[in-house]
Amino acid sequence: MLQPFNRAVMTTAGANLLTRAQAGELAIQFTRVVTGDGIYSPEEKDISALQEQTELKSQKNSYPISKIAVFTENSVKITAYITNQDPVTGGALVSSGYHINEMGLYAKEKDGDSNTEVLYSITTIAGDNGDFMPPYNGYNPAQIIQDYIVTVNNTADVTIQTGIGAVALAEDLEELRRTVYELASQIPMHFFGTREELDAAIEDLPLGTIVFLPDDEENS
Repeated sequence: MLQPFNRAVMTTAGANLLTRAQAGELAIQFTRVVTGDGIYSPEEKDISALQEQTELKSQKNSYPISKIAVFTENSVKITAYITNQDPVTGGALVSSGYHINEMGLYAKEKDGDSNTEVLYSITTIAGDNGDFMPPYNGYNPAQIIQDYIVTVNNTADVTIQTGIGAVALAEDLEELRRTVYELASQIPMHFFGTREELDAAIEDLPLGTIVFLPDDEENS
């Protein structure tokens, strides 16, 4: 059973970035979601304390953002693919298991240098311990599709950093498969032989395969 997190808190650094965006000085570019196993006292979970955080207490992993979507007029839903397997090498991303007790979202100035990146928002587990992320055993990776809703000034001025190996989510692959089926169904049957062969080819499309977004893929 997934353990609930407290409401995410915008950090002071994140608020400063948002203020500059509201003034038209820059556009916000969300870069990554990070997880950690830091333990927070009730006092440390207070909003005023979390606002001053510049990093997680005990960061374990960093994940690229896979998707961004408008949630309300002034907020967006960011989706990241949390896993214990390295999507690039196929090896272990997590070698020692831990409880996901804290999570953060980083952002920077769009097209700005990496030194403009700040911890934009942070959240902590509501209870004592979050979900356990096990070490990768070489066979069955643990996978969590994590949504993170965050306040912005204008959803049109928000982007995702690309070219960092973000993975396509299952829902995106399902949509791709439907599109392929629709297009393939329009191809004369003599290319396939029988309808059964066409259906079998479509069903064999690897929905569970990790897909990397091209470096020049535009997200907005």
